[in-house]
Amino acid sequence: MKKGDYVNTPRFCKVMITEVYESSEKACSDGFTEPTHYTDELWHVRGKSIGLNRMIFAAIKKKGG
Repeated sequence: MKKGDYVNTPRFCKVMITEVYESSEKACSDGFTEPTHYTDELWHVRGKSIGLNRMIFAAIKKKGG
């Protein structure tokens, strides 16, 4: 997965990936903590609020993926 990719998530429908992380710890420290319930063998997708009704989304590589 890379920046600019779109994925369908159960919680937020179609979202654009704005960041890609190798570790969950770094993504969480950067504020990407909102679950999207996206399921994939290699990736998690989490959101971050950037204002009223505005979010950005990050792909986070699963351990061992």
